[in-house]
Amino acid sequence: MNKQTIVTILLALVAMTGQAQTKTATVTGYSPALKDGTLVLASTGTSATVVDTVQSGRFAYTLPVEAFTESNLSFIGEGCPNMYLEIFLKPDVTVKVTGNDLLVPLWKVESPLPEQQTQNRITEHCRDIIAERVQMDLAHASMAEREPVMMKLTKQQMDILPSLPVDAASIRTLWLISETAIRSKGFPYKDQLKEVEKTIAARAPKGFEEKLAEIHSNVFAKDEQQIAEDLAVNEGIFFKKYDDVAPEEILQTILAKYKGKTVLIDMWATWCGPCRAGHKAMAPIKNELKDKNIQFVYITSPSSPPATWQEMIKDIDGDHYYLTEEQNHYILNKYESEGIPTYAIYNTKGEQTYKSIGFPGLDTIKNEIEKAQK
Repeated sequence: MNKQTIVTILLALVAMTGQAQTKTATVTGYSPALKDGTLVLASTGTSATVVDTVQSGRFAYTLPVEAFTESNLSFIGEGCPNMYLEIFLKPDVTVKVTGNDLLVPLWKVESPLPEQQTQNRITEHCRDIIAERVQMDLAHASMAEREPVMMKLTKQQMDILPSLPVDAASIRTLWLISETAIRSKGFPYKDQLKEVEKTIAARAPKGFEEKLAEIHSNVFAKDEQQIAEDLAVNEGIFFKKYDDVAPEEILQTILAKYKGKTVLIDMWATWCGPCRAGHKAMAPIKNELKDKNIQFVYITSPSSPPATWQEMIKDIDGDHYYLTEEQNHYILNKYESEGIPTYAIYNTKGEQTYKSIGFPGLDTIKNEIEKAQK
């Protein structure tokens, strides 16, 4: 056996070892309503990745999965809603999803995992109202039109939760309900939510302590007035709400406070991992630029739970604005952005000199700030 052959065998063994160590789960699916070329997106975290393209209504993909994982399935294509299907995965598990239409959150999910069975029971119990939500999404209904439907869905979910196993699926649903409650003014089912939270927490197995603590914090969160009062006594935080300002005037209203300064605007949310990574990455340059006539401005919307947001901004040096959904949406539209984080830089004349959808890197941010200050 010559040297080249030995090297080839060793490389093959290394490759095989790497493959053996990679744990995966597989998802296959079919719906005759899917058009050829529709993009299949899957995620096991905060961002989705294109994993396949639909052909003849069919798709399949494999995800790296080291342990029990929550994942989402969604599509980009003609007639597809901007909504996802919740799928639970484990190493070596194969899941089959099927539908006869494009009502993706209602598709049938066949899986050996008990958590998926719990999720399926929740979906089936709320089938009619979920279908209504999907139709409203396809019709691009306004937030005001969607809110009553969301409240009905929340009520139906709370009604069934106490009768279900306490597992990742039921706890995730309770967490989503608590997030809805904290974002909604005058949430009508607070008493029921407190009872459901108490019941689930008492029956929960070990391993969910952190998520249950977050749910409890949401359920018993302070209202916005209390939060504003708490923040007002912290001299290191500037906090402002402009609920009475029209969306088309909100950006100029904010910028008017900083006439003669360079301004960096950071559009973010508490649940956005890349946003928080950007905050951490930019911390060093804030010290470098503290005497350079620059203001860091952070803008979020009601998708960030107020109590969580209140805690997070204590560690983010800058001025903070908690806008309405409509105001936030207007600014993102102005920046031609559909996602966060989104960054914009303005020079001392109030002129926008730079924009980035996604964190562009510390060097780019520093260079663009320097350009705006010239």
